[in-house]
Amino acid sequence: MITVTRIDERLIHGQVAYAWTVAYRSDAIMVIDDECAKDDLQKMSLELACPSSLKCFVVGKEKAIELLNKYSKRKIFVVVKHPKYLLYLVENGIDLKSINVGGLYYKEDRKQISKTVFLDNELIEEFHKLHNHGVELEIRATPSDKPGNLISMLQK
Repeated sequence: MITVTRIDERLIHGQVAYAWTVAYRSDAIMVIDDECAKDDLQKMSLELACPSSLKCFVVGKEKAIELLNKYSKRKIFVVVKHPKYLLYLVENGIDLKSINVGGLYYKEDRKQISKTVFLDNELIEEFHKLHNHGVELEIRATPSDKPGNLISMLQK
């Protein structure tokens, strides 16, 4: 079972490793990123950033589907850099009820939606597709923050 699904370009860092996994008790952290899964150095760095009490998976999107189905009874915290991976999961039968959008940072052509979320047209389109699949999209930097509705914020 997925305890929480988070989009954060930093992937595993102190806030994810400790605040989020404590607030949403998890047995494992699953990083879904095709590039990281193929890069041994990035993979090792992410595994080192993961608390020793948790299993760490760094996998591509196809392997993620296999593992999420295999470990459906385990509490897994999913983190990705980009919503395209979550859209792929949803379109391939993984049930995501809610996505926490926490860290999509400033880049040229992105407009600021919240303190830690900057979006361009491609990201906005992917979020609309996820929303059309019935996925709730909330913006929250930390578990104790009051959630904001991403789709409502886009309509302002």
